Amino acid sequence: MSPHPEHRQFSHIFNKRTGVYDEDEQDLIKENTGVRVWSESYSSIDWIHDRIKEGVRLRKLRDIPGVRGRWAKASDASQAWILVIIIGICVAMIAWFTNVVQEWLSDLKQGYCTSKWRYNRQFCCWGKAEKQTWNIIYIHFGLQFVGLIEYETCSDWRLWPEVFNVESESGVYYTAMAMYTFVDPTYTNRLGSIQNFTKLKEEEEEEEERHINGGGEEGKKADQTKTETKTAYYSAGSGIPEVKVILGGFVIKGFLGFKTLFVKCIGLILSTSSGLNCGKEGPFVHFACSVANIACRIFPKFNKNESKKREILSAAAASGVAVAFGAPVGGVLFSLEEVSYYFPIKTMVRSYCCAIVAAMVLKITNPFGTGKIVLFEVQYDKEYHLFELIPFLICGISAGFFGAAVTYYNIKFQHFRKRSFVGKYPVTEVMCIMILTALVSFWNPFTRLSLNDFALNLFSECSSTNDNRKLCAKTAAEIPQILSLLFAALIIKMGLTVVTFGCRVPGGVFLPGLVVGAVTGRMIGLIMQYLTLSYPEAWPFDSCAEDMISHGKCVIPGVYAIVGAAAGLTGVTRTTVSLVVIIFELTYSLTYAGPITIAVMAAKWTSDAMFPEGIYDLLIDLQQYPYLDSHKSYAHTLTIMELTEYLPTIDLDQTTTMARLTQKMNLLAGMGYGEDGGLPILSQGNILEGYIATSELSHAIEQVAHETQSYQNSLYPQNIDDTPIYFKAGQVYDRSFDATIGFSQPIQGQNDEEHVSSLSRDFSNYVDHAPLTIHHNASMEMLMDMFVKLGARYVCVTQSSGRFLGIVHKRRLLAYLKELEEE
Repeated sequence: MSPHPEHRQFSHIFNKRTGVYDEDEQDLIKENTGVRVWSESYSSIDWIHDRIKEGVRLRKLRDIPGVRGRWAKASDASQAWILVIIIGICVAMIAWFTNVVQEWLSDLKQGYCTSKWRYNRQFCCWGKAEKQTWNIIYIHFGLQFVGLIEYETCSDWRLWPEVFNVESESGVYYTAMAMYTFVDPTYTNRLGSIQNFTKLKEEEEEEEERHINGGGEEGKKADQTKTETKTAYYSAGSGIPEVKVILGGFVIKGFLGFKTLFVKCIGLILSTSSGLNCGKEGPFVHFACSVANIACRIFPKFNKNESKKREILSAAAASGVAVAFGAPVGGVLFSLEEVSYYFPIKTMVRSYCCAIVAAMVLKITNPFGTGKIVLFEVQYDKEYHLFELIPFLICGISAGFFGAAVTYYNIKFQHFRKRSFVGKYPVTEVMCIMILTALVSFWNPFTRLSLNDFALNLFSECSSTNDNRKLCAKTAAEIPQILSLLFAALIIKMGLTVVTFGCRVPGGVFLPGLVVGAVTGRMIGLIMQYLTLSYPEAWPFDSCAEDMISHGKCVIPGVYAIVGAAAGLTGVTRTTVSLVVIIFELTYSLTYAGPITIAVMAAKWTSDAMFPEGIYDLLIDLQQYPYLDSHKSYAHTLTIMELTEYLPTIDLDQTTTMARLTQKMNLLAGMGYGEDGGLPILSQGNILEGYIATSELSHAIEQVAHETQSYQNSLYPQNIDDTPIYFKAGQVYDRSFDATIGFSQPIQGQNDEEHVSSLSRDFSNYVDHAPLTIHHNASMEMLMDMFVKLGARYVCVTQSSGRFLGIVHKRRLLAYLKELEEE
């Protein structure tokens, strides 16, 4: 049925600026599915409606004849490819800018370039580096250490001890430490100042409400009654948990907007440059999805269809991983395994295209000056021995345990942060963490390095020309001292990751988890090296004799670091296949595919034995996001009828006024379904006729209020509360109702039929006349499939006769599954 003329005039379906129905929506009305309006934050999208809408659009496209039709179909098919190419280019440029500025700011803690101030140490000393080393004996926490401050420097690059003309050993150490500690909080202070640009969801809604009220008495009253809201920093953290929630079908307004993208890009540069124990890999996924969300506005096909938009967001997530690690194939698998909720074959191909474009553009821009996009390229010149499979397995178990331990204690600390006063002062907390990081990290020559440099040296093979920042041991006697420093570095990195990840700064946990696993692996590799050097003739080390002659070594500790890195990340994130591919692309270490896969599987089993969820799933639970995990299986303890709720309903056999409708909506909001609920429509003794969602109903009521206000005058004072509302096309109008509300006389110049139409409001266009239903005796597995595989937002429970028994809403199902997990 076509909408009423007055109603059409004030309709805002998907496009609130034009105030008219889209053509696709008019066809959807004919499909009896109802029209839809914009979703509210933390409400779920209607996957089924979006698929129907796409089908209607494609049918219209196929009906166009001739050359114009072929061109229209070709143009429509190319839109997705144009989008992923644009997204890949933009993500690569953001990654280039972030990497270049971050490297420069990070090196600024050690010195500056006198020839060109905008160069970092690598470009300043390109082709003219000389090694300069200070041997320093210093006392820290009552213990004496022999420390080395070693730099690849040149005449153009001046270190801070040189700038201040410090020559004594203790002066060099404490001057370098003072600048390292001073510059870090400076970056953090700037980071705290830009956090003020991040708006809250609640604040934006209140500001919009005050704008609608026009700043008059109602606006002043809204300001006076403004309550304290919880701060939600959209630019903080990695963003992957929120991206998973969005791709799962829920809405978080503003999280993928331009403002959040800008603030997080600048904030990430400052947080990683300051030395905080966080990485930039997770935020790159957030960047990519933000770019995709903005780019989708180019084509209405994606902008007006939430389901189609999420296909592009899934493809964009792959490009974020591709530019973070130089791993396009691993990025596609990571999007499939960890991030995406709905991932058809066409989305996988688009993801691959987007990741390849991003990787190639990043290679062209060459941010690292090496002409390569691989972050930690290593090359090993020998195979592993069979007896090393046992230590590789131990490496996987140990690194997986440490990774899971970091996740466990980090979540515990975040619970403490939310409940205590610490969470009320985020900027102060970040400053304290930064000072703590500088103080506990500088004394150890390994923790003083940036995460990227530390990981690269852990992975690298020792040679006669490169000792990997003193990580290499030429004799067995040097190994115990290196092990002691690495063990201290492991404890420091684990502790800093626990307190840092989750604070209100942009940063991810991918690189810290990788470093924790790499340190564990390097320690096991050094232990194996010590055993082979000390007992070369013992079994099974006697098989190393040929390698000792040809290569001068039997085992490579860097290989154990790579194996441990993969296992540590598995313990943190619980990813497996995608992580193995990322490690292969990250390091070019295909020779050791067997040990890496074995260690990852061992780490998976070890961490799952401790607790099954990865850190991203735990963060979703911590933030109480409405997310239905499609990968979990449950042993159900309730039946469908035990989950069924009987919500307020609309009876077509009775006249429904605006006042009664508002009362039902308030009752629904009191039951916790204010933004994401709806009202079943019944007739003839509880026979289900349709369903109208709260968002559509609220929108329709706003239009009635607007229309009624435009008709008010002294001759015809209309009362909006008594306006009758109809929900079925062709519903009989109760004329006796006019006398009860005082509208027995029509407006001058208006006939009786027009008078009746102006007093009634037809909401049938907003009604889903074919709601999804399930029989009350069906299994819980079938109900779960409806929510998981069909993307249902609600399911009506009926008898065989069609008699309505109640409704199962996604929110109720999520609450039940949460209780099931806690048992």
